[in-house]
Amino acid sequence: MATNSANYWKRLWRWTTSNNLTLEDVQSVLGNKEVTEALYEGLSSYKPNKPEAFSQLQSKYPDQTKLLSVVQTLQNYLNVDTFQIWDIIKHYLCDISYGTPDNALKNVAFVDTRSSFLLPNIWRFYHSERLFLLKLLQYIVENHNNSCHKYHKEFSKIYDNGCKNLLPSLISQFEKSISVVPPPRKIQSDFSNDSIRQEWAEYNLREQVAILQLVLLLVQEQQISDTDFQTLFKTFRKHNYGKSQGYHDLLEERHREMCMRIMYMEVCLFMIINFRKHANASSWIDANEKVVVPELTKLQLNTEHSAMLLSWMILSLQGKDHAKLFESKYQHFGATALRMQVFEFLNQMLNSSLFSDKSKCSKIARETVFKLLNILCDKFDGDGTISHQSGITQLCADLLKSPEIAEEFWKLQQRDDQCGIVSLWNTGLEYFPYNFSMLSLLAAGLAHAGKSSVRNLIGELKNLPVYTEIYNPNSVPLMSLESDDAIIGREYFPLGGPSYRIEAGSRATVMERKEGTLIHFRTPYSYWTVFNSEIEKALDRKQHHNVTAALQKVYEGAKVLKGILQALVEDKEIPKSLVAPSEGVFDVLIRFMRGDAAALPLLVECLEVCTALVPAFPKEIHLRLINTGLLPRVGSQKLSHVEYAGGASFDSAAVGAYLVTVEQPTGTYKFLEAYIDLLCAFHESSTDERITMEIILPGLILIMREVFPNILGWRYTLPEGRRAMSSKCARLLALVLQQKEAGARAQLLKHTCVYSLLHTENALSLLKVISVGNDTLEKIMQDETNWVSGPGNEYITTLQRCVAIVMFALRLKPLVNKPSDITPLEHLIFAQNKQKDPLKVVPKVTSYINHAFNRSLPVLSCRLLKRFADGFQMSLFASLDMTAYQVRVMFLDRLRDEHESLELKVAILEFVATCIGKQPGLTEAFFMMNHEKAKAEEDNKDKAVAEKKTAPDDSFEGILGYMADYLGTIKSDAKYLHSPLLGCIMALFHALWKNNMQILVKKLRENPKFWEHMTSPLFNEIQPGLRTYAQIFNVLGIELFASREKLEPNLKDVLEQFFDTDKKYLDTWVDFVYSFDGRDEEEEVVDKVPVWLGLLTSWKDFTTIFCKCLPISLNIAHKSKMVAPCMSALLNELDDLKDGRLVVILAELYVIMLANWKDDCFENRKANAKQIDNLLTNTESVYECLHPRAIRAILSICTVAISSLDYEIKANSATAQSIIRSVTNINSLELQKLLDDITDVPKTEPKSDSPKTSEEIPPVVLCLAMLEQCLDLYDEVFSGLSQWFQSSKFINKLLCCLQTCLQNRRHYHTSLAALRCITAYARGPFSKDLLMSDVDQFLWLQLLPPKIDANGGTLAWKPQEWWRVYAYSLDFISMMVMKHGQFFASDAITFVGVHLEHLIEAVLLPRQVFNIDALNLCASTLNLVVQLVKFEARWRIQNINSLIGIMRSISACLYQCVTLMLRSRRASDPALTPGDDTAAMLGKTPHHNVLHRTLEILHMATLCLLSFSPDLLSLLADPGLDLERWQPLVELHFGAPKISYEPFPQLTFGTLLSAICLLTRSLNHAYHADEGSGSRSPRGRRRACSCGSPGDSRRANRSESLTSISSAASALPWLDERLVAGALEATTTLLAEQALLAVRDASVPSRHKQLVRRELSSELTVFHDFVRKRVLCAAHARPHLVRNKLGAWPLPANEEETKRIEQARKERNPCLCEDDAERPPPPPPKRAAHDSMREYILRKHYLDKCAQTPTKGPPSPVSHSTPAPDKKKDTSRSSKRVSWAETTRDSDESLDSSLEEIEPAYSNLTDVQINNDEDYFHFMSIVFLYICQTDL
Repeated sequence: MATNSANYWKRLWRWTTSNNLTLEDVQSVLGNKEVTEALYEGLSSYKPNKPEAFSQLQSKYPDQTKLLSVVQTLQNYLNVDTFQIWDIIKHYLCDISYGTPDNALKNVAFVDTRSSFLLPNIWRFYHSERLFLLKLLQYIVENHNNSCHKYHKEFSKIYDNGCKNLLPSLISQFEKSISVVPPPRKIQSDFSNDSIRQEWAEYNLREQVAILQLVLLLVQEQQISDTDFQTLFKTFRKHNYGKSQGYHDLLEERHREMCMRIMYMEVCLFMIINFRKHANASSWIDANEKVVVPELTKLQLNTEHSAMLLSWMILSLQGKDHAKLFESKYQHFGATALRMQVFEFLNQMLNSSLFSDKSKCSKIARETVFKLLNILCDKFDGDGTISHQSGITQLCADLLKSPEIAEEFWKLQQRDDQCGIVSLWNTGLEYFPYNFSMLSLLAAGLAHAGKSSVRNLIGELKNLPVYTEIYNPNSVPLMSLESDDAIIGREYFPLGGPSYRIEAGSRATVMERKEGTLIHFRTPYSYWTVFNSEIEKALDRKQHHNVTAALQKVYEGAKVLKGILQALVEDKEIPKSLVAPSEGVFDVLIRFMRGDAAALPLLVECLEVCTALVPAFPKEIHLRLINTGLLPRVGSQKLSHVEYAGGASFDSAAVGAYLVTVEQPTGTYKFLEAYIDLLCAFHESSTDERITMEIILPGLILIMREVFPNILGWRYTLPEGRRAMSSKCARLLALVLQQKEAGARAQLLKHTCVYSLLHTENALSLLKVISVGNDTLEKIMQDETNWVSGPGNEYITTLQRCVAIVMFALRLKPLVNKPSDITPLEHLIFAQNKQKDPLKVVPKVTSYINHAFNRSLPVLSCRLLKRFADGFQMSLFASLDMTAYQVRVMFLDRLRDEHESLELKVAILEFVATCIGKQPGLTEAFFMMNHEKAKAEEDNKDKAVAEKKTAPDDSFEGILGYMADYLGTIKSDAKYLHSPLLGCIMALFHALWKNNMQILVKKLRENPKFWEHMTSPLFNEIQPGLRTYAQIFNVLGIELFASREKLEPNLKDVLEQFFDTDKKYLDTWVDFVYSFDGRDEEEEVVDKVPVWLGLLTSWKDFTTIFCKCLPISLNIAHKSKMVAPCMSALLNELDDLKDGRLVVILAELYVIMLANWKDDCFENRKANAKQIDNLLTNTESVYECLHPRAIRAILSICTVAISSLDYEIKANSATAQSIIRSVTNINSLELQKLLDDITDVPKTEPKSDSPKTSEEIPPVVLCLAMLEQCLDLYDEVFSGLSQWFQSSKFINKLLCCLQTCLQNRRHYHTSLAALRCITAYARGPFSKDLLMSDVDQFLWLQLLPPKIDANGGTLAWKPQEWWRVYAYSLDFISMMVMKHGQFFASDAITFVGVHLEHLIEAVLLPRQVFNIDALNLCASTLNLVVQLVKFEARWRIQNINSLIGIMRSISACLYQCVTLMLRSRRASDPALTPGDDTAAMLGKTPHHNVLHRTLEILHMATLCLLSFSPDLLSLLADPGLDLERWQPLVELHFGAPKISYEPFPQLTFGTLLSAICLLTRSLNHAYHADEGSGSRSPRGRRRACSCGSPGDSRRANRSESLTSISSAASALPWLDERLVAGALEATTTLLAEQALLAVRDASVPSRHKQLVRRELSSELTVFHDFVRKRVLCAAHARPHLVRNKLGAWPLPANEEETKRIEQARKERNPCLCEDDAERPPPPPPKRAAHDSMREYILRKHYLDKCAQTPTKGPPSPVSHSTPAPDKKKDTSRSSKRVSWAETTRDSDESLDSSLEEIEPAYSNLTDVQINNDEDYFHFMSIVFLYICQTDL
């Protein structure tokens, strides 16, 4: 098998022509001895079959029965060695899927093995392999001496080693190919294919052409021997130059062109061989004359003999001996050739598809004909004989289009003799303008040969030497005539005008010609002068001239003008002499555009002249053409893209008329093609909106409606026409779709194009182009003679453009559709029903991955599949119609192929990465997710797993093996990371983690060093310009977030290593991230994030996650390393502001670190304060240029920093003032922007309907929050800033903002922020400005509630939202009243009057809604009332009705609060469950927070009511108190409060008693909780006082009967003890005052008074017990129960009183005498001059208690005398008014007394111990006992 093996030529061709291989790879692939020998042998490398070979093969592969039967059948029709057939089969199996020939047999299980399928396909594959062999050899021969080719040295080596025998071998192969016998008819039945014999004929003809091309290339370089030539010529004659094949019965009309190609090749070969510079032409003629001359002299000659006759005649002139015999023997050869129209035949040959491309064969053929013509002209054109032969001028013109030939022409033109075809040019000059065509044709050819040729041509045409015309004696009098030379008698104007004047006396020549008597004027002139004259004749409406002839000349001249303009327009160096002709061409175009079909070629040339001028003068051409009626137009320019795509207001104009009436019937579309070229030129040259709307858009509509959908159905004269039209349409569509212009018109154009492609019949036409399929495409290419640069490659380019158009259309779909909508294009792509899916787009696109002729098409097909996978919610795997194994072989096996192109591997890996997360079916196929196998592995997971990371392929099937190799590669050397492949593999890992599909690499992760390998690039030298690092950080972040505290040990080690401050990895990466490496080098690609920016973004995301989830604790060293560079970079970027994206990411990154690390971010606080100042200053200067995200982040940074660095900012006056100025200026900018936005509401209103924008917090909110922070920071020291605020008129702006925003729901957040800010301003040192700002004028009416619509959408107010706004506004008013007192009280009272109804509603809101917003509003209202009560008198005078209404509602509010708190003990009460919004806002314990707020409201409501209740001490101690002026606030009802539906339920004694019992139990509950936790230690047990005896507990149980209020008031949930104590203090005071008022009121019946005493006595047992157990026993450290220190009132001692106290104690406790003797006795209080009820009560109680105290506890001595009543009253009131939050903490005294148990000595403070040293609860307990026990 080794000796007779077949090579896989298609793969070798693809590898070689793609230029992907390295030089070493080329040497190993092509330098292989087996390959080179096969190349030298050519088709003979396929050896004939041996009879015994099949049995050998059968014994070698006994299990492949199906394939062996195929081999057996193929042997009957292919005379090829059996083992070579077996190789061919294996190569075929590789071709239809992929893989290597070694593993090809694995694919048999997934291939259709029916003989009817395999036999014809393998047979075709074999013949295509023969072609690939010949074409590969041709490619090597063509490029072996091409120094520009990458592999020319390797090719030269192959060529040099085998060139000697190559030519004879090829001639021998050609002989065999024409004598081979076609397969018998039986093959049709064996192959089940009726056309198989015709296909064989086609392959044979292709092989003949390919061999002849190779022979042509070789004879150009090698000297062919006489024998080889004769053999070759005899072979030509044998099949009559390709026209008499041995299988003519198999040929059809469609094969005619292939036979003509063979004829042209053979004729050309004959010319080349005989035209070579032979060493001895005579000997060559003598040697071959006997073979050649009989063929040339036979009677029946054909057209192909003409070229051979001419070349043999020219050969005879080269031989010295035969030149003498020329006239007698060889001249008639030339005469015969001329009679046979030899020049027309040569022109036809050179313009055939064989020689019209840019191949080397074509170049050789043209150069041969050019040289032949040169010799012919030198020998026979001295008198112009050759010049006047038909076809010679056109032939020369076509030859001169080649730049090389044109260059040679201009060199010859410099000669005086032997100038070759320059003689034709000279003849043209001599006869111009009489013969206008000859010079014009030659000039047109030269004009297409490049800039150099054009410059020479312009110089020639500018100065023509001779003007020729028919001599007219009447027009031109001659003065003398001597031997044809004459002198002009008078001035003459040949053109009829002054443009060309021949002066009198000028010389001329008059000669008789066949055409008549011609006169040749010697006065120089310009070609363009004559051309302009012809244009004027054509435009002459008087018809004085032959218009048809003039139009023909204009047509020919326009070709010259077009060629010159196309060459010069790029540099915009148009000579002035060309301006007038160009203008004339426009006039001709407009004049004859309505003409008949005959004028259409002229119009095509005129339009192409316009196209040539567009790049230089787009606007001028537009103005010339727009109103002519020539070009299509749209009537309205205000329609949508949908209407334009539908053809609304569209007029196709003359272009449409020509298309329908002329071009479609004839099948030629030259004018339409010229029009499309014009559109492309306009699109490439101009972005003017008028051009876009008036020319390009109508043209696009015409193409999309009338042309592109119908291309495949139109009739074409030439088959190439369809491809040309498709190519031009595809070019225009691609230009439109890839334009980057952002203007509205340009976007409309793009939208129209995208919509037409997605929704109209264009979708079907587009998909038909890309759904050709690789088999058909390769068959088209095999039909071409040039596989490298021929028409077939142009068709592939069109196909590639169409693939790109589909990708563009799908990517731009969101411009015209919702992303979720499925368009008709997508329906066609993913049609699942095979009967309804003839296109099979996905399988056909996938097939291009095997394409062999264009290296870009497989890459493009992979990218299109990637777009399909990414953009559709349908299964791509189902549409592929493949098994999972086939998918892996098709895509993944290429990754292992070392010779596969890098671009294709990258495209495949990107496709795989896209499928992860998008296409589960393909993901399973790529990763070999066999679920049953996975389950079995799970059961046997204890088995050994391979430890080695870079495992062989067998360990990791699918793509895992490739990924495993990657891990090993980057671990070994980080420099390999620059490979795009490794970058794609890392992207694959990244995609797995991003889509949470890490399970797919479970096998890889089982290796304990997985993370070490994965992250190894982070610990090696950093390679700049790579995305890999960003992806690694992303993977680490995702894994860290997903695993949290269950990190793999290896990953934890990696993280510890990375964050180790001793190893510098963190420092290195922080420096690299913030260096933005590569920022200034790379040019950014649209829609692709630059590498440096992607790295910074990944670092930001990584930081976000590790701040929360990192298992390692970061110290300040870590944090400072990451924080400081970020701030420095942010300041630098704000200073330069080159890239707004960078500012956004840096600012957000700093916010993340600041949010997580807080004060740790400020290591050097003074420097940080200065940085914040700089940050604010820079931000202020570029504020309006920043992205909203950057603004939000920077404002957040500054707000937090100002709060944290308050001391440092205040310590530096300059910094502080700079900060406040910057903050204020930024706020001013935002407020101004806000006001402008409000004035433009109609423009911006619709945008806010989207939920995304409606919930987004605007930057102005953050600005105001930052200012609020500043205002809280500044105090009186910075009062000078008040002038700054006044000068900037900031308060006015803020009030204007509030005035305009308050009622607008769009600015809800802004209103809240502004109210908070203005409240902070009112609280600060600058608040006096507000007094002069007419706050009431701005706000009072604006604060009236708007219309509330819960179902009104995002722009309608919701109740909770307005409650927040209203609460903040009430807080502001409260602050103003608190700050400015009487100066603002009147305005506040006015506000209450205006808002009375709403304030009452706010106070009563907890009755209807029980959530935090409602309670906050209620609390804010009560807070305002608390402040206004201080100005009760003024309030009564200004608006007594509001006062009464408010107080009634407060009473009801207190009632409701108590009710709510009683119900709150039942957690299941649905009425007390806060709303969802409240719960979301409050976190885990919303109910607790709501209850807390309710308690605050209860406290505040009680304080309000206390203001309308008589003073407690006045009631106790003032006998002259006027009770009639006090109205009772509480009803004499003692039942537990119930749910009431009255608008204003009356407050009762029972409600207050319930509240007191509830609050008392809450305090007790908290105490017990602490006692239970503290009694575990000895000290805690000592502190657990023994006051509570068993009797006490029984007493307590007895007091809690089922009917009592106290029994209903069990403990509340855990609350703030200070708040509970404050509320209890206020409630007990109100109860005591109202009880005393009722008891002392004479108008109250005694029965009611008795009821009061009884109820107070029975229901307050809980309170009394609490006082006795928890207050008097001071074994605790409770801040809410410590003794109040409010000051002392010194009084002189009363010795008598002291003695009485001591005596009473000694009598009661004799054991205390010794201890007491050691201390000095306390000074007794002095009796006051007047007596009072209060003195009596307190003194009596104290003496009784002292006498009865059983244990040595801390006594509570009570003064027997008081200071003046007015002072006492003030002290008491101040105590009562004080808030719970302002209670002082002073626990030292209680701690000392409880530990040391020392009785306090009597001192001067004793008098005020009622309110100071004695606890207030103790005092109230005494008061209640007094009320119950004393008859007042």
